[in-house]
Amino acid sequence: MARISNREMNQEGDTSTNNSVQSVESRLAGKKVKLPQFDGEDMVAWFTRAEIYFDVQGTIDEMKVKLVRLSMVGSTIHWFNLLLETEDDLSWEKLKCSLIPRYGGRRLENPFEELSTLKQSGSVEDFVEPFELLSSQVGRLPEEQYLGYFMSGLKPQIRKRVRTLNYSYGNDANRKRCGSRIEGG
Repeated sequence: MARISNREMNQEGDTSTNNSVQSVESRLAGKKVKLPQFDGEDMVAWFTRAEIYFDVQGTIDEMKVKLVRLSMVGSTIHWFNLLLETEDDLSWEKLKCSLIPRYGGRRLENPFEELSTLKQSGSVEDFVEPFELLSSQVGRLPEEQYLGYFMSGLKPQIRKRVRTLNYSYGNDANRKRCGSRIEGG
């Protein structure tokens, strides 16, 4: 494939988009990215990382299931082989739907319901981790809605102090910083 110089691309008129895409592609070409192994634990994180891998590699749908087979370790490979024998035309989407009930992903449950009933029992930092896990599964929400879910899950005495201090909770660092300050005194 012939390379087009920047000058030639200027004549074509689409320089910034083509140059930035080429730049990103050339940087990624030198990086070795590996499909994460799946051992049956933390399926949500594995899905996320596998999707990133497929996106970075430009993997076509027909190859995803074949590549995933290589990432299965331990007992997951035996389950996967059985699934391949029993499921005709196994696609990436069908595979994800089969993995969820077998390895316990929360995506089948209602993350909105769980988020609205999540309550702090230990430290704020201990509350933030499950809050973030559930938040990552509900998709994009207005900041005020995330804040509402977060505040309603806090212990009443901490929630009261947070409201008094009127902090902004836009990200994990702010939530942890605020919670630690309040719990500490």
